[in-house]
Amino acid sequence: MLGPKIREIRQEKGLKLNELADKTGLTASYLSQIERNLIDPSISSLRKISVELEVPIYTFLTDERKQNVVIQADKRKKLELPNSSIVYEFVTPMASDKEVNSKMEIIYFQLDPCSWSNDELMIHPADECIFIIEGTVEVYLSEEKHTLNKGDSIYIQENIPHRFYNPTSEKVIGISNICPPIY
Repeated sequence: MLGPKIREIRQEKGLKLNELADKTGLTASYLSQIERNLIDPSISSLRKISVELEVPIYTFLTDERKQNVVIQADKRKKLELPNSSIVYEFVTPMASDKEVNSKMEIIYFQLDPCSWSNDELMIHPADECIFIIEGTVEVYLSEEKHTLNKGDSIYIQENIPHRFYNPTSEKVIGISNICPPIY
């Protein structure tokens, strides 16, 4: 992964291989072999490359594909389903975000009073844990009902049909963690 990362940054900077070679004092052939992952550069060569590309050396030594993703509360991606009284906000990147390669999805949700999460039972090939922050919710696993109050949680294994209902006059607020993410 080191070589393609060097090539990508070099190309972003608009440098040709020969130009980087001139700036670093390394040969174009040597740089080409590094970029094609045919050889590993020495630390001193990597340092020269990082200086000329104006990036810290650790850029090449770590998988920098969105290691840290900050999602501000007012910028969360929202999912509002048609004919549903629930609003989902993604606390983690959505599974469809290919730049992040997320291994789980955490979703903040709000369920309106006296309403269902869905018209029908949901089923998905992922485990899910639901934690209730505020309110009371009835979780239906097939025909089995579990009542959760503030601070309670339930773990639902993959492929178990489920949906939930807010039997109160107050909005329910909760967090759902789905692993692996649903694409």
